[in-house]
Amino acid sequence: MFPDQKEDWLREVTDICTTTLDILNDKVETEGRISTADQVMTDLCMGYLYLLSEREEEHSKKVNFIDKNTTIH
Repeated sequence: MFPDQKEDWLREVTDICTTTLDILNDKVETEGRISTADQVMTDLCMGYLYLLSEREEEHSKKVNFIDKNTTIH
């Protein structure tokens, strides 16, 4: 997978997770309960979003480290 395709795919999965969480949240508010399957999907989406944020934070640290220590002549 090429880097730009990878970023597009990550954004697409992020959008799907966010939409899924919105739908599941609405469902809980309407029904007043959450099924085991819905809880598993919620956990899966939240885990993905957490790992993606960790990846982005780590990438940001690497970029900032390089920027702070680069001398331009």
